[in-house]
Amino acid sequence: MSRGRSSGSVTARGYRTRQDAGGRYTPRMPPRITAPRGARDLLPEQGEAWTRLEAIARDLSRRYAFDRLDTPLFERVELFARGLGETSDAVEKEMFRVSGAAGSEEERAEWALRPEPTAGIVRAFVEHGMHVRPGPLRVWMLGPMFRYDRPQAGRYRQFTQWDVEVLGDPGPMVDVELVELAHRFYALAGVRGVVAHLNSIGDAECRPRFRRALLDYFGSHEDRLTDDSRRRLRVNPLRVLDDRDLDADLAANAPRSLDHLCHACREHFSTVRSLLDAMGLAYRLDHRLVRGLDYYTRTTFEFFVAGREGQQQALGGGGRYDGLVELLGGRPTPGIGFGIGLDRVLLAGEEQGIPPAVSDPLIVVVSADPGAMVDRLRVASVLREAGLRVRPDGSTRRLGKQLESASKVGAHWAVIVGDELQRDAVVLRDLSTGHQEEVELAGLAEAIGSR
Repeated sequence: MSRGRSSGSVTARGYRTRQDAGGRYTPRMPPRITAPRGARDLLPEQGEAWTRLEAIARDLSRRYAFDRLDTPLFERVELFARGLGETSDAVEKEMFRVSGAAGSEEERAEWALRPEPTAGIVRAFVEHGMHVRPGPLRVWMLGPMFRYDRPQAGRYRQFTQWDVEVLGDPGPMVDVELVELAHRFYALAGVRGVVAHLNSIGDAECRPRFRRALLDYFGSHEDRLTDDSRRRLRVNPLRVLDDRDLDADLAANAPRSLDHLCHACREHFSTVRSLLDAMGLAYRLDHRLVRGLDYYTRTTFEFFVAGREGQQQALGGGGRYDGLVELLGGRPTPGIGFGIGLDRVLLAGEEQGIPPAVSDPLIVVVSADPGAMVDRLRVASVLREAGLRVRPDGSTRRLGKQLESASKVGAHWAVIVGDELQRDAVVLRDLSTGHQEEVELAGLAEAIGSR
């Protein structure tokens, strides 16, 4: 081997080594593995804001009398194809399909990561016979959803959604209750200027008339449609209105669902609007709002920050699905729900300059005695029992270094464990001012709380 060349080998752990000109081997790390495209890591500095939104969702679920229901992250493809519609984008273009273990019975089955929660919740409702429970059933879910979509700001292939569903209530009042619930969530999250876009797309009685009107209208302008809209026109004309690239003038002059509603649907929607007005809830009619899933009926709604109504700016949405339970094998049961994307809400808050969420003050327990680890743990345990946020320093560094480290991690207080512990006391130090005083251990949590 010439002295100007190097060679290498692979170790048992998979690390490559390089041999230099002197014959010495040095490790060379393998290539870094990054997060999948369209997914992201939630880093610690983002965690407090995320935790705050989750806490708002959980608290509102309790206050509005919803019970928790969780479904698997994956379900049979058939569930989504039947419930959402085989030609919906969620099924046709955006579904993450998975397979069972090689050689297993499930290997031949078709599975998919859930693209939305409603179909799974309705499947659970039917499977567990929840129709016999005193109704209506009110449930909530908070968790990840998956869609193989083009990644962009606020739109991820794995995203987190808060979802609420009501099964068994056909009246218009619950429609308004859910819109009001969503408005309250955005207000508590600090997002300003949220408006509900509202429409009614009718039911099985009046939808065929609207469908025929759309076929006639768009059929006469087929040369102005995108290839995607021409395909949609053949399988589900309503979804032409959902095309992001639809000609604006063509969309503006398209037939409107409100002009084709039957008497029952017209009365339902009229009551919804009058109740929204009475409650002072901001909304605007949106005749293009048909939502992208086939199970929707009657009331549909989406939420936007006023002035930011683009296709990728919706903060959440939902509507009625009065035929979905029957479609999935259950007894006819009306349903309504919504989903709010937490990723979008966080992004909207950042755009509006909402101050970042602040953690509870951090307390660090330190000691000059390297052998005082049990004492540090015990003091930390006492403070945690009182509900405080505490981190004991387990190092053997000098006390000054421990205090310096506590300041760097943002601690407000340092509890110094020393000889004072023999008389059941510690030293409490304010790291922002340097002031310190001896405090009885029994009153330590109260002393910190009072300051």
